[in-house]
Amino acid sequence: MRPEGLALLGEYLNEQTYDGPLTWIVVDDCDPGSRIPRMREGIDPLAVRPGWRWKPGQNTQAACMREGLKKVPDSATLLILEDDDVYLPEYIETMLGALADYELIGERISRYYNIQTSKFRVLPGKVHASLAATVCCGSALALLKTLCATDVRKPIDFALWRSFQGRKKLLDTQNVVGIKGLPGRPGIGVGHRRHFGSPDNSDTLRMWAGNYADNYERLRGIG
Repeated sequence: MRPEGLALLGEYLNEQTYDGPLTWIVVDDCDPGSRIPRMREGIDPLAVRPGWRWKPGQNTQAACMREGLKKVPDSATLLILEDDDVYLPEYIETMLGALADYELIGERISRYYNIQTSKFRVLPGKVHASLAATVCCGSALALLKTLCATDVRKPIDFALWRSFQGRKKLLDTQNVVGIKGLPGRPGIGVGHRRHFGSPDNSDTLRMWAGNYADNYERLRGIG
């Protein structure tokens, strides 16, 4: 229920410098279902429609993750992408390169920008990365599947990063921008609240996202 966000995510995937094959699993538990954008050769979209439909006030993140993970082979590498975030072109190539030596990696610094309030915030991670900037394989992927198959009582990113005892690393790259306030289904994090962050007085989104900032100008003021 964020068609603009899903369309932009498709654009960001098509413009990645990584040109290898990808399966893009889109879990959509809303009605009407969102249209998956046309993808470049090598990106194979797979729509997953769970047996339930989201209702306002519900948090179905873990349930949707569980449904999507059923389509992920144990031998796969999983990139977790959220439909309301910016992924700069080097993101996938950089993350996969780092994953050669680890089973769990993520971006240390989380950058958030609310396009409705024009407020931003930077959160430096010490022990975990945002789920939207996390990549895993091997035993880390197995742990994620286990966590999502249970009744997760705390955020999945915290549970995954704190519980995993294998090879993991936080990167100092900054190729993800968490966008808040997109039209459609409201987000579940504190970043969507109007008091979150500091006023933007220096065109911060453009400094972070470059020309991708233009994608959000037309969405300001649309609830």
